[in-house]
Amino acid sequence: MQQIQSDDLKGVSETLLIPLHYRVEASKSDSIDFKDEVAESFHNAIAYDWGKLDAAPSQSGAAAWRKTIFEERTAIFDEQVRCFLEKTPDGLVVNLGAGLDTRFHRLDNGRVEWIELDLPGVIAFRQKFPEPESKRHRMIAASVLDENWVIEVKRHARGRVLFVAEGLFEYFTEEEHRKIFTCLAENFPGEEMLFQTMAPSLVARLFQYSVLSKMGSKVELQWGLDDSAQVSALHPKVKFVHEFPLLARRYDQLPEPLRQRLSPAMAKQLAKIVHVRFVE
Repeated sequence: MQQIQSDDLKGVSETLLIPLHYRVEASKSDSIDFKDEVAESFHNAIAYDWGKLDAAPSQSGAAAWRKTIFEERTAIFDEQVRCFLEKTPDGLVVNLGAGLDTRFHRLDNGRVEWIELDLPGVIAFRQKFPEPESKRHRMIAASVLDENWVIEVKRHARGRVLFVAEGLFEYFTEEEHRKIFTCLAENFPGEEMLFQTMAPSLVARLFQYSVLSKMGSKVELQWGLDDSAQVSALHPKVKFVHEFPLLARRYDQLPEPLRQRLSPAMAKQLAKIVHVRFVE
């Protein structure tokens, strides 16, 4: 198969390669029980300078930390989506800003409906890859800020719906967050969402250790939550349920320079996955 060029991925779209790269590293590692053959096939097919996402020997500690965090993020999202499917095996999962995410192929129970939603350019890029086909696995080419996709989601929602936003909202402004959460709260009462966020007051301490600082395109983290419960301020019907800190169990694995800037309490606050419900 001829390799697929990634030249059209610019700005935020280029960041979809980051989780793919770390998932593949985890899949090829013998140290954890994780396998993602579809992600490996995507990775092998892309013509990209993957070395940009790896650290120099002098930054090996930072590289290990980034890899660990992506593994933790993947593990938590996988676990929580599995919990949803155990309770609602015929439910619908809507992956916002899906990129090249392959969670459907890892967790498919043979009954779940699944929608991958991303920008038209990203969906067009993804459709260049040979991917296992399923009538329950669909793509929607649209910006999450364009509410027209809501009609399509409602059409496929036979039961409960879980929205997932992994590595998406960090690149949105507060106003854009408010628009998205208002759309979801008003159109999907009673449903739930899992999303990743970061504490903006602490992001500056992290950026030099972030793989984003190595990408050629200018990408900035724009807004997030210092306190996860603050999400309820985005809309009256958004109810905070729970948070899953990404660094809580990994603090001792952080590079020493970063631990000097972040106390254990701050590290716990820095990056998390937040679970919300849209009340009726």
